[in-house]
Amino acid sequence: MTASAGAFENPTVTRILDAAAAVFAEEGFGGARVDAIATRAGVNKAMLYYHVGDKAELYAAVLSRNFAHARARLATAVAQPGTATDRLRGVIAAIVSLVEELPAHPRIMLREIASGAAHLPAAVVAQMLELFALVRGVLEEGVRAGQLRPVDPLLTHLMILGTVTFMTATLPVRQRMGALGVPLGEPDSPGHLAGYLADVLLHGIATPGGPR
Repeated sequence: MTASAGAFENPTVTRILDAAAAVFAEEGFGGARVDAIATRAGVNKAMLYYHVGDKAELYAAVLSRNFAHARARLATAVAQPGTATDRLRGVIAAIVSLVEELPAHPRIMLREIASGAAHLPAAVVAQMLELFALVRGVLEEGVRAGQLRPVDPLLTHLMILGTVTFMTATLPVRQRMGALGVPLGEPDSPGHLAGYLADVLLHGIATPGGPR
């Protein structure tokens, strides 16, 4: 039994999914154990199975909840007034904020990608395509308005997601590099990362008018 969208508002389900997200991030799908998830959630296995289901259903519910939250945030960003470039900046800022709010999600997705998407449910893939459609719509709007040049929408979408995901997941490594005295630029902050990524994406790193 997989948790329905309404079930995500149930405090017990929320606690179970929060615990499952943490365990999947730490151990991956293969290494995660339902016993460990139940213990971390403070429930017994019978209650866990009743509210959500087995390990595969737990995994699907965690990802479905995350992507439903992401879709709501991105839909809000693309509905904001302004130019297409304003909305694209808003989309990038929303994605950065999302990984701050859901810190386990980047680690889960990196593990999933490394496995060749071996455990990614079809329904979750459909949710991912909904996010891509929102970003593609902003890019196409920008092209029509003459604000953006035509680009591959999927690769652009993956560039944004990949950068934000990897930057978030590599924070412990960068902190260790900083402790060794390696200059790492400005301190990490959601606003700095979102602004920097938007500027590089929109303007590149070549000097204006310089040789290409």
